[in-house]
Amino acid sequence: MDVIVILAAWWALSLTGALAPGPLSAAVIMQSSQGGRLQGIMPMVGHSLVELGLVGAIVVSVSTIALDTLAISAMQGFGGVVVIGFGLLALKSWKNESSEGQATAERPSVHKSTLAAATIQGALVSILSPYFLLWWFAVGLGSISTLIAEIQVGVGTVLVAACLVYLTHISTDFMFGAFLTLGVDATRRRVRRSRVNWLSVAIGTFQIALGLLFVYEALTV
Repeated sequence: MDVIVILAAWWALSLTGALAPGPLSAAVIMQSSQGGRLQGIMPMVGHSLVELGLVGAIVVSVSTIALDTLAISAMQGFGGVVVIGFGLLALKSWKNESSEGQATAERPSVHKSTLAAATIQGALVSILSPYFLLWWFAVGLGSISTLIAEIQVGVGTVLVAACLVYLTHISTDFMFGAFLTLGVDATRRRVRRSRVNWLSVAIGTFQIALGLLFVYEALTV
């Protein structure tokens, strides 16, 4: 099969994972609402680093990872607690700055520490999200192993094949992340006219509800 056809099919399959609503999307929205576009895309950077590790593991033949039900439930429960914590952090920003700081609010300052924190958040919610684990165990691992084997015939080396598979996959994440970031950044400017930051309230509430759902599902398995 032609390499371009294989990668196009893989891109479409990857899009199903990127578009699934979950804690990563919430992290992008949260960071965008607090720090603007650059800070908003950083959770996707953290997410892509986690996926780089997964693809690297597959390349060195660590493609059969087995987790029992108890381990998955424990990760899901802990992940729920982490997501609830991020939701509470979002709710802390429920109040907009006064009109005196309005000009500054329009162009939020970005620091290395906040960019690093946003990147770490993206990595954490990825690793601890049951949706992420489900997609990778149900779809990702087997598909990538097969794709790397097929593409290697046309490209020549496993390393180049793995890079093509990885870059194709994360392109869907960054496309969706950019869409969310630009949309939230535009909305943030309108929302700041109100004393209440309804965007932070909404995303904080969503994260807490999602985290509680994760904890509930972990306890009832």
